[in-house]
Amino acid sequence: MQLPLFSEVRLTTDLPNYDLKKGCLAIIVEHCQNKQEKGYLLEVLDENNQGYTVIAATYNQIEPIENQQGLYLATDIRA
Repeated sequence: MQLPLFSEVRLTTDLPNYDLKKGCLAIIVEHCQNKQEKGYLLEVLDENNQGYTVIAATYNQIEPIENQQGLYLATDIRA
């Protein structure tokens, strides 16, 4: 299943290469795919729901947001 562009998602795993933790919010800004799996370019959001950075993630590293409660923004959990 491919998630639509501009869907709100959260990370399902830590991404240490980007210094991001599980639960960070993001918006899908582009679809991409290699020979093995589907992927996405994500705009990670800060505490003001503004774009913080753009990263690449695979389908199994994100999930769509269905409930806004209890989510963490990138700046809430960065060291």
